[in-house]
Amino acid sequence: MKLIKQKCAVAIASALLISTALSVPAYAQESNAEKSQSMDELWGDSAIDKAKHANAERGEWFAQDKYSMFIHWGLFSIPAGEWQGKTYYGISEWLMSGRVADIPKQEYKELAAQFNPTEFDAKAIVQLAVDAGMKNIVITAKHHEGFAMYHSKSSTYDIEDASPYKRDPLKELADACAEAGIGLGFYYSQMQDWYEQGSASIPWSSEKQEGDFTEYFERKVIPQVTELLSEYGPIRTVWFDTPGDMTKEQSQQLVDLTRRLQPKTMINSRIGNGVGDFSTLGDHSLSLVNHPGLWETIDTTNNSWGDAWYDKNWKSGTEILHRLISTVARGGNYMLNIGPKGNGKVPEMAAKGLLRAGEWLRHSGETIYGAEGSPWGRAQAWGDITVKGNKLYLHVFDWPENNQIHLAGLKNQISSARILNSEEPGLIDGLFGENSSEVTFDKNDNGFTSFTLAMEKPDVLVPVIVVELQGKPEIDKTIGIDPSITTTLNSVFASCDGCVKKEIRWMQKFGDWNYANNLLRWTDGAKGEWEVDVAESGDYFIEVEYSADDVVDYSEWVFSFNGEILMMQALDTGERKNSKRMGGGKTLYRYRTDEVGVVSLKQGKQSITVTPKGKVVGGGINLRAIHLTPIVE
Repeated sequence: MKLIKQKCAVAIASALLISTALSVPAYAQESNAEKSQSMDELWGDSAIDKAKHANAERGEWFAQDKYSMFIHWGLFSIPAGEWQGKTYYGISEWLMSGRVADIPKQEYKELAAQFNPTEFDAKAIVQLAVDAGMKNIVITAKHHEGFAMYHSKSSTYDIEDASPYKRDPLKELADACAEAGIGLGFYYSQMQDWYEQGSASIPWSSEKQEGDFTEYFERKVIPQVTELLSEYGPIRTVWFDTPGDMTKEQSQQLVDLTRRLQPKTMINSRIGNGVGDFSTLGDHSLSLVNHPGLWETIDTTNNSWGDAWYDKNWKSGTEILHRLISTVARGGNYMLNIGPKGNGKVPEMAAKGLLRAGEWLRHSGETIYGAEGSPWGRAQAWGDITVKGNKLYLHVFDWPENNQIHLAGLKNQISSARILNSEEPGLIDGLFGENSSEVTFDKNDNGFTSFTLAMEKPDVLVPVIVVELQGKPEIDKTIGIDPSITTTLNSVFASCDGCVKKEIRWMQKFGDWNYANNLLRWTDGAKGEWEVDVAESGDYFIEVEYSADDVVDYSEWVFSFNGEILMMQALDTGERKNSKRMGGGKTLYRYRTDEVGVVSLKQGKQSITVTPKGKVVGGGINLRAIHLTPIVE
């Protein structure tokens, strides 16, 4: 028999969960940083449902642009993840931190005397963003290290006063952005400033702290934000980070300052205390569900934000597009980071992926810019969907072998369907061959719409089918089980009785965040359940993706497919509580995917359930997803 496997990398967690075996921790122990705040505490009250979204006029460009460039560049770009001959794996811009190399202030500040980025070319970076299809650039004006990457009058710890470079790269970037007609924004770390704190290991709240946050806030933060909003022309975004335990009054003071100096400037939710214009998800977080309002995902072209000499895990143009499309399809914006080297040069492989994606956006950008999220509220087995008015854009990530894709729950009648950027057939096509852009469609009695393609996969990174509807989309959101390709039932779409549905996150390396939605904390007799709509009766191969520790090892789980039962005995996947890698007694999660059997499913709507067998131990498995693959003889 032949299994038609889904090739999309989104569901393959195991590839993301292989860690490098090290004889010693890759970064300094948590104890080196006295009473360190967790990242949840540092990010502060910036949850997506707490942001005060911008008014329509101020947020108009944000809703239209969808795709921006992030730049992390600073003193940290010089060591690039290495200190005194030792490599610290993780995000390089945190190298000074007590969580990583724990570098004393006096040693770290010596990097400024070495900082002479003669290969920095503002016009070339802006042109890269333009060619990549990005509409804005946000660059680090001051990261947590405290070093200003512009000529600041409020501190001599800046690139023009403290380095041999003697230029203002942010001014050069502002001029280049204005000339190219794209937006500019500044990243500013408002609470963490390890230089002013005297050490990255001594928080403002520490009894050992000799400085005072309020004094620093008034002396440095307010003046520097004023400089950035006064001396560099129109600013699209002030992108704040890690507000920690700043008061609401302090967050509002920065908002009021921004409104006074640049009324149209947008502020992200990491200003803290729920006073931002738009929400920023956690680092590297790709949402599986749609969110209301204005929000963004921030991501990197490799793993680290700042340049890291060892990090060669570059995203291809195809992967960049998949992540961009999926974010826009969830209703969000995508901001993708590059980390220039200490000499100012953009890594070649980062640029290569961006430019490949940019080629696609030149001919298919209408599916991204100004588009709305998918009315289905989730990805499809074969790809994802964006919307403009009565047009659906079906982005096909995994081109089917039989040239047919299936869409569940579309109630509208269809006026037309075609491959994007394919014209009407010319004379030669009409005389000697069929129209290669033709897409035929059938509204089936089973509630699915089938699209049949009259051509092999187009020679583009992501083919798009444009479907014009009669009226705005009307959708039955029941998850469809595809008859041709693997369908993944993620736990975020399940109901849960006697268990908890929750997103968890963990770090493989410091700052390298991974996310997973789970059904967890099971109690005796609990049940997780998905409502699905099976397109075609047939046999389906079932796999279960989960994480478990040695306590949960050997536990049994019952999966019911409309009455047909499959059993799974859980294995210890290597999940570890109190992991050294996580610090602070937190858990390092490791997922595996087990093959559990074959079931015969009948066409139509039905439920799929999972329950623990017998008494639950250790809270049970962390169930991430069930994968259903149709079997073709």
